[in-house]
Amino acid sequence: MSPPVVTLTIAGSDCCAGAGIQADLKTFSLLGLHGLTAISTIVVQTPFKVHSYQEVSPETLTEQIQVLLESYPIAAIKTGLLGSSSHISAVAAALTGTKIPLVIDPVLSASSGADFGSPAAVEAYMTELLPLALVTTPNLPEALRLLRQNHDLDSERPCPNEIAKELSSSLGISVLLTGGHSVTEGLLTDTFYSRGTTREFTHPWIDLPSSHGTGCTHSAAITGLLALGYDLEKAIPMAQALMTHILTTSYHWPLEERSQEIHVLNQLPPKSANFFGGIELE
Repeated sequence: MSPPVVTLTIAGSDCCAGAGIQADLKTFSLLGLHGLTAISTIVVQTPFKVHSYQEVSPETLTEQIQVLLESYPIAAIKTGLLGSSSHISAVAAALTGTKIPLVIDPVLSASSGADFGSPAAVEAYMTELLPLALVTTPNLPEALRLLRQNHDLDSERPCPNEIAKELSSSLGISVLLTGGHSVTEGLLTDTFYSRGTTREFTHPWIDLPSSHGTGCTHSAAITGLLALGYDLEKAIPMAQALMTHILTTSYHWPLEERSQEIHVLNQLPPKSANFFGGIELE
């Protein structure tokens, strides 16, 4: 048997396995990939609350990345929760010059409210790590924080096209602005801006109260498809088709809290070409 394509996720570890490293590995496995991990943070959480977290040292994070880069033919890399500015800088230093496609999900807060986006972390993202990426996948609040713009999203409606364009122009990379914070009539729109061109991807809003890990799973799917050789223009809608299926087949535990969990299957649905809008998964 020939070895599988290899991907690397650099992110936090979620003990309830709905987000972070665990969500990324499930997604890579779903696509038939071998997933490697470099853990930045140990997070103690449920879908409702981050109870605590402990960062590994920047030196340990760097060593994980360096050992894996030296030992495996990594085809694509993604980052998720990195934590402090020191960790972001360490990742940037370790990845500089690698030429491997890099997807950055700039996790600045958790779904349950924990904040990871200090001014120093935002600065490190903007000046050191994000310029190395092929694409970044922020949601609207994350993009606004990266641009240092203050908006009350309950009363203001900043234009996603303009936000994606401004962030892309500032960094010189492609931006996929995810649309979960701007749902209209049951639909949400992801905005992709690259090299002067805007493309919108509209799909149904699937309401799963208390779910978490959607951003991790989505960016991991894009990373995995890039590793398999698809370009961004194909990888993005394929990843969204995968997300739609995952969300519509998710489950909840029979607990009082009614915790909703994303269910990443261990195999693709039958007839994957039809599933991915006519694109054959190689």
